[in-house]
Amino acid sequence: MLFGKKSLIAAGMTAALLAFSGCGGDGATADADFNVSVIHINDHHSNLDESAQILTIDSNQKYEVKIGGMPRVITLINELQKSMTNPITIHAGDALQGTMYYSMFKYEADAEMMNLIKWDSLTIGNHEFDDGDENLAGFISKLSTKVISSNIEVPSTNVLSGKFSPYIIKEINGQKIGIVGVTIADKTKDSSFPSKSIVFNDETKSVQKAIDELKSKGINKIIVASHVGYDKDLELAKNLTDVDVMVGGDSHSLLGDFTNVGLKSVGAYPTMTKNKSGESVCAVQASQYSTVVGALEVSFNGAGAIKECGGKPKLLVGNDAAVSYIETNGTKTTLSTDAKNTFFNKLKAMTNIALTKADATATTTLKKYSDKISSLKATKIGEASETLGHNRIPADTYDKVNKLPLGSDIAPIVSKSFYDLSLKSDACIQNAGGVRIAINPGDVTYGTAYTLLPFANTLFEITMKGSEIKQVLEDAITAAIDKKSTGSFPYAYGLRYDIDTTKAANQRVSNLEIKNRSSGAWGAIEEGKMYVVVTNSFTAQGQDGYTTFKTVQDARGKGVDTYLDYAMSFVKYMETLTKDGKKLTKLPSSDHPIKSYK
Repeated sequence: MLFGKKSLIAAGMTAALLAFSGCGGDGATADADFNVSVIHINDHHSNLDESAQILTIDSNQKYEVKIGGMPRVITLINELQKSMTNPITIHAGDALQGTMYYSMFKYEADAEMMNLIKWDSLTIGNHEFDDGDENLAGFISKLSTKVISSNIEVPSTNVLSGKFSPYIIKEINGQKIGIVGVTIADKTKDSSFPSKSIVFNDETKSVQKAIDELKSKGINKIIVASHVGYDKDLELAKNLTDVDVMVGGDSHSLLGDFTNVGLKSVGAYPTMTKNKSGESVCAVQASQYSTVVGALEVSFNGAGAIKECGGKPKLLVGNDAAVSYIETNGTKTTLSTDAKNTFFNKLKAMTNIALTKADATATTTLKKYSDKISSLKATKIGEASETLGHNRIPADTYDKVNKLPLGSDIAPIVSKSFYDLSLKSDACIQNAGGVRIAINPGDVTYGTAYTLLPFANTLFEITMKGSEIKQVLEDAITAAIDKKSTGSFPYAYGLRYDIDTTKAANQRVSNLEIKNRSSGAWGAIEEGKMYVVVTNSFTAQGQDGYTTFKTVQDARGKGVDTYLDYAMSFVKYMETLTKDGKKLTKLPSSDHPIKSYK
């Protein structure tokens, strides 16, 4: 047992402890050990509401439960802060962006909900810059916690000057712990909107500089609260001296063994590695979207190195919500009270599940915003001047009104909205089934946007060769035509092509051109040249027949999930039109992706 009377075991939450030898320092004794607990989340991305999750237990029995939501996060963190020894509570970044709570209220809802938790620090994530320096400064001003990042440099005249620090020092029972922040540099510069006056320095050098400053102050227990991603955390740790714990974000990584409920993780919790000095480092992360809270126990020896490290991430399952059993044919049946209690008793025995009720104060606070969202869905964001029809496949009359010889009017506009928001992309490809409605003349509202694009998808960027882009289109057309999966049919922006379905598979796309983002000129795509394609996170996984999206990532590494809400791309497109005094219309024929179809 690491922590004596106030251990997770004593709190009824048994920790999986990992003991390490040879990293404790020669002079360390048991009396010199010092124990802390790290409670952490990351990447909640304005996901303040609960969400649905299918859990698989008892030999493939499937149940749909409600998980997460900030009111449940608040309940559990408050409980852990009371039950765990010497708690340190960290948010590892990307609090903002991703739901209507952000698009409607910017940082207001997130800040008010976050202030119901006593945090020690928030690391600046890349999406904290999505609406520029002033928006981030406003967010920080609303927070009751300290904000950190060691590699962001701002001039004294910038609105962010003095709003955050490289690190904080937390003192517990006479012991000092340094907590250093770090923000992913290239992604923030390339895919968000910091001002040009802000400098993003090298992550490793910046963190080491902060660690060295802490060491010069006699502080030998160092936590890095990073927003650089799980793999980069492990790489970072290996190149730093004196780091002990990495509390991460950005990659949305679920760690720990969740096979007992049918969920896949990407690594152990904690993941153990070594720092540059050869000492043990424990690295943790807590998934995403207000669904998991990490609960890590750390024991330092007298030299400030890791002696032991263990714990469990907790998936928050609502024991105050309905549960459905899912039949093999997909039919859902709501469990009776007795059946639900039996189910919850099974979950209660699982140490990585936290059956949690929503905090009452948080629920009341959130309702102020959710009620406004319900009414704001009717808020006008623009106007359509004509019917924008949607045929999944050209001339298939999917919208039951228009028979469009070159297919959807609205899907290419959706693609353009993705392209406009994905600053690195050379082109966008979007599946027809991901676009759900036609748009009629008249007002376009937030509700329209979220009916048009109703799924929980984000924009996903993949680097690929010109020949592979053509193959993606061929894959999708094969799925749509040969496999009769009409939703697979590909639309695009920044690409245009001829389609001949009378030809054999993989020979149906011809005369493929790509638009130069800078000049607007069209030219033949180069087979061996690398391009960035933005798509939705569903097709990016190879779903709906888009197999080459997956195979190129399997071969050359995963693409970049921007975590930008795809419906908000269309909202921003409409808002830009309205600001410019324009109405929503069809794209010019020169920008429509399908030049001819037969």
